Amino acid sequence: MIHSQLVVTKRTPPAPRGMVVAEHPVGARVGASMLEAGGNAVDAAVATAFAMTVVEPFMSTIGGSGTMLVHVARRGETVALDFNGCAPGRAHESMFTIAPGISRGLFAWPNVEGAANDRGYLAVAVPGSVAGLALALERFGTMALRDVLQPAIALAREGFVPDWYQTLSTARQLEELARFDEAARVYLRNGRSVHRPPTGMEEGDRVTYPDLARSLELIAREGAAAFYRGALAGAIHDAMAAHGGLITREDLAAYEVRVGPPLVGTYRGLELAFSPGSTGGITALEILNILEQFPPGAVGWGTARGLHARAEAIRRAFADRFEHLGDPAVVRNPVDRLTSKEYARELAAEIRRPRRGGRPAHGAGALAAGGDCTTHIGVVDRQRNAVALTHTAVSLFGSHVVVPGTGILMNNGMMWFDPRPGRRNSIAPGKRALVNMVPVLAFKKGKPYLTLGAPGGRRIISAIPQVIATLTDTRCSLQAAIEAPRLHDEGRELLVDARVGEKALTALRGLGHEVSPREETYATLNFAKPVGIRVGPRGLEAGLDHLRPAAAAGH
Repeated sequence: MIHSQLVVTKRTPPAPRGMVVAEHPVGARVGASMLEAGGNAVDAAVATAFAMTVVEPFMSTIGGSGTMLVHVARRGETVALDFNGCAPGRAHESMFTIAPGISRGLFAWPNVEGAANDRGYLAVAVPGSVAGLALALERFGTMALRDVLQPAIALAREGFVPDWYQTLSTARQLEELARFDEAARVYLRNGRSVHRPPTGMEEGDRVTYPDLARSLELIAREGAAAFYRGALAGAIHDAMAAHGGLITREDLAAYEVRVGPPLVGTYRGLELAFSPGSTGGITALEILNILEQFPPGAVGWGTARGLHARAEAIRRAFADRFEHLGDPAVVRNPVDRLTSKEYARELAAEIRRPRRGGRPAHGAGALAAGGDCTTHIGVVDRQRNAVALTHTAVSLFGSHVVVPGTGILMNNGMMWFDPRPGRRNSIAPGKRALVNMVPVLAFKKGKPYLTLGAPGGRRIISAIPQVIATLTDTRCSLQAAIEAPRLHDEGRELLVDARVGEKALTALRGLGHEVSPREETYATLNFAKPVGIRVGPRGLEAGLDHLRPAAAAGH
């Protein structure tokens, strides 16, 4: 039998001076305009991040969280900024009532009564986005906050024509959004009726966010203080108090961005800088360390044995993640052990050992759903400063809470915590949860070579090492490495891109895997959606997810 097959790719000419990659073309163009105006990589990244909260509001928000890596070429220095959300001061490990069953949300925790950790005011963590973006600009940028905010303000005030991506993403949440009055007013047609087509499905549609425009203008005038100590902090406090939320003015005023060195490692000589702490960086580096113990040809996606090695490396690294990791300010993480080459050799030896009987189960048990909840931005400028920035609302449209009169969508970061007491990732006042972001910068002999990251929930953590391994081991283009089939394994079910072929899938089943083939389409997010920039001899080379609106722009 023959049948048709959809083949999709993207092509981007190399840029000689500077380039921005983002999950939406409007965001990429905003960042590139900053570079053309003389701004550096941080100026462009911050401008793009704020613009993305307008054109892709279901993925990121100024009421959200983020992780950012900045390489300052002049000093040869790389810095990590953690501006992820933290639990409010009144939060505690027993604040949610456990219900029967396992959540099918982004995290396979036990269910919580009323999904209170997922949607609504109790789901909101103290947001870090405005603080983190403003601090990055202040320390490493060259432009004023008021200037980099202008494109986002204009988009929110003057509006834009929504594309299929916004229409589809909104349609998926129609009923949920309709349950929250302010979210319905902001995001649904006429603020009501789940039975009418979402915005973007009728000719002449144009999206504007006037309340958000005014909030951004206030931040442009007063800086991050407007959000954490000024009028916006007051609005957030009042909304929380009126609806049983926990965040107070004091929580907002006390928020601090964590700034420090990145987590560093190597893969076959490629120098890597990952996000440290309670992000996905530790686990991603552990996966690469394991893969490095095998010859390059033995860990590729093109053979069943290569797929098996990838799956086992990912499964073991996730088992360590769930068992050992949490907020390093609260719990002790065995980082040196988990990211050591010696430990990787031990795990690789286990993978090589012939196995009798069924595959031992590791990891969380149930597999979390794919995470269509985040955005990623990469920038390299003319001086070869580089940024990798992952920014999120956590779930699609976050908590669905929009602070009245501000247009500010709030995150649902409390869902990152294990709702059960007594765990390493349980809730505690001021604690940061174990998040999935894996921005990465790579270097060759100390010179910037690659910026990479992705949206996609926990599947980001498996995607980034696979892209790096494919790029390094096969010497293909960055676009080819991002488009290549991938897999994901947390301990029970092995998700595999069906493009590997039936022969490989059958062989994996013979090796003891519970194989679940997945076909990625425009409407699915079975795997993460990386974007990146590689510095090459002909200029800056983009790599983009080929099934979403991800785009590059440069000069």
